[in-house]
Amino acid sequence: MIIRKKTRELSRKHVNKKLIFKLRRLAIVFLIISVIIIYNILSGVIHPLLALAGILAGYWIGWLLARFSNIHWHEETGKVISKWNRITIVILILYLIFTFSKTWVFGHWLHGSMLTAFSFSLASGIMTGRIISIRKQIRVILRERGYLKEK
Repeated sequence: MIIRKKTRELSRKHVNKKLIFKLRRLAIVFLIISVIIIYNILSGVIHPLLALAGILAGYWIGWLLARFSNIHWHEETGKVISKWNRITIVILILYLIFTFSKTWVFGHWLHGSMLTAFSFSLASGIMTGRIISIRKQIRVILRERGYLKEK
């Protein structure tokens, strides 16, 4: 991700390192999965519209999941932090259940490598939605504190 120098300094100063690491980890996994999706589209494993449908559905799910994230300002450290709460843990468990039961859920319509490619598309969308939503929440908090200018 291309980030301006000023934004990078601001995030180092006012965003918890664990939260930055979490976003970077999601971005790296997103890039790897995106390369796999592009390869699957070019090799004819999955139709581009089906991959796009998976990405869009995943984006919506990721955006929804990120809305339940517990991201807030920590007064003592003066940084934006993220903490695990019960809802986050329940969502993680549901996501793992879905991951292991994808054949049962989508197996009626998709089979074999197409099912795997669709699952990657869905995962890519989920990560995109989470990254964008979490970044937006961080920006809202920094604007409320006066560290970022209003739009």
